[in-house]
Amino acid sequence: MKDLRIKISGTSGQGIISSGDILSYATTRKGYYVTTYRAFPSEIRGDGKCYYTLRLSEHKALTATGDVDIQVCLDEDTIFECMNNIKQDGILIYDSDLVPDLKQTRNDICIYGIPLLSIAKKAASERSRNMTALGIVVSLLKNLHLEEQILKDIEVRYKLKSQEIIDANKNALNAGVKYANEQLIRKDRYLDAKMTSTGAKLIMSGNEAIGLAAIAAGCRFFSGYPITPATEIMEYLAKELPKFGGKMIQCEDEIAAINYALGASFAGVKSMSATSGPGFSLMQEALGLASMAELPVVIADVQRCGPSTGVPTKTEQSDLFAAMYGTHGDCPKIVLAPMDVADCFYQTINAFNFAEQYQVPVIILSDASLGPRRECVDLIDFDNLKIVNRQKPALKEGDVYNRYEDTTTGISPITCPGDLYGEHVITGLEHTEENAPTPEPDVHRKMTEKRFRKLETAAGQFSKAKTYGSEDASIGIISWGSTSGPVFEAIDKAQEKGIKVQALYPRTLYPVPTDWIKDFVKNKEVVIVIEANYNAQFKSTIVERCTHINRGTEVLEFLKYDGTPFTPEEIYDEIERVAKLQQDKCALSTNKHTHF
Repeated sequence: MKDLRIKISGTSGQGIISSGDILSYATTRKGYYVTTYRAFPSEIRGDGKCYYTLRLSEHKALTATGDVDIQVCLDEDTIFECMNNIKQDGILIYDSDLVPDLKQTRNDICIYGIPLLSIAKKAASERSRNMTALGIVVSLLKNLHLEEQILKDIEVRYKLKSQEIIDANKNALNAGVKYANEQLIRKDRYLDAKMTSTGAKLIMSGNEAIGLAAIAAGCRFFSGYPITPATEIMEYLAKELPKFGGKMIQCEDEIAAINYALGASFAGVKSMSATSGPGFSLMQEALGLASMAELPVVIADVQRCGPSTGVPTKTEQSDLFAAMYGTHGDCPKIVLAPMDVADCFYQTINAFNFAEQYQVPVIILSDASLGPRRECVDLIDFDNLKIVNRQKPALKEGDVYNRYEDTTTGISPITCPGDLYGEHVITGLEHTEENAPTPEPDVHRKMTEKRFRKLETAAGQFSKAKTYGSEDASIGIISWGSTSGPVFEAIDKAQEKGIKVQALYPRTLYPVPTDWIKDFVKNKEVVIVIEANYNAQFKSTIVERCTHINRGTEVLEFLKYDGTPFTPEEIYDEIERVAKLQQDKCALSTNKHTHF
């Protein structure tokens, strides 16, 4: 066995996320590659559904989404909901105390009805039923030797709780293992399953990777307001920033948060905030101030579903318009889109470097699929990270400091309060090089060009777009952000079936990566743009602008906007559909739009 997906499902309050986290940490510490996907309702308690999918592997797993090998259901509803997403010869584990007589609707999977509630009550308490279920899984995968490590991780998870709670969870786990070892009649294919450990790794979420990278980049001030699914960044930095002499401030709203960050930046401190769609909307005016005043700041937008409050705990890639064009006026900024958890770290380093060097706001577009997702990350060489600090002027007594000097690069050396001979005042008004407010048309034209010249200078330093697949493929996929894992796995499957496909993933979305896209589409007969929003925001703002010159390339869109991430199976089916249309020489334009 080289690869295994386990999914735990139930309702809020049943410990679905806790048990999944414990299992993911334990498997990582045993040396396996892990990636996860967590989904939970907006309500803290109630009948909302929780899902935790964990994929462990001998190699770096690209996504946790897709059909599963082992499905654990702690409530009745998700048994029937998840039944069709179990692989052939997979396992369903459910609580027979809740569903005494389950109708077998699939004969190609192994079904274990186990009295989880009774076992948990006898060993500890009803609330520990999730650990009993985890014990069953541990026993089924006994050759992975997870039990001892999970017991250690229970202590870590609940170290701030009472010893009674720690013991109850341990006892429930042990009871599940004991029941499976002694009473379960095995009829599944995992009896002798083994997996090779591949050594030490880091495990972190996309949000934690952003927080860790912020500290590594020199960020020493964070201001924010709690908002799902970005709050974990604030929680991480609240705990870690003070260890490095930094400060975290929880503000009354996102308007205050962005302005606190700008104030700290003006004072000379690397600063950031993090939010999601509703909060990002509130920050737009202050982002304009950052552009006009040329103040470095980093904003992480962990996108979620819908306008307004929307669906706070579900994923979408629908803030691209807001990130690129949300502010009023011509507003220079940089927008980055990390592809996975490791890329969250490195693109955050880039974000701070770009912000400091080019004195612009930099936006990191993550989402609810990527931000809370935990993945194994190769060990990071912190000593060799390239860290950039803002350019300061060399001033002496008598010098005239022109804060907004019109240079060939557009970058003007910046001082902060307390720097000798570098005193200046900033406002949101248009200004001369000497920072004198003015409405003069020639000045506004010149300073607008100066501010945008910085982006032209920055373009040569952006991370190169990632390509994946066959260079001679006639089918291309262009996408961005968190869809990369399912897309790459779908391409692997397509290659096995003899379908050549190549994907392009720009990590910089603004300024628009036109050169990369134009070069990519030159030899493509058809390009599928894949993104998680209704309006095909990436396709309509970027791809169509770059492909109109190549009239022979058909541009299709494959969209999903139901709050769930793409799966490799969905994307492979679309690749196969397009390949058949090509093969049959059908008119692709007759079926251009595929929506979920």
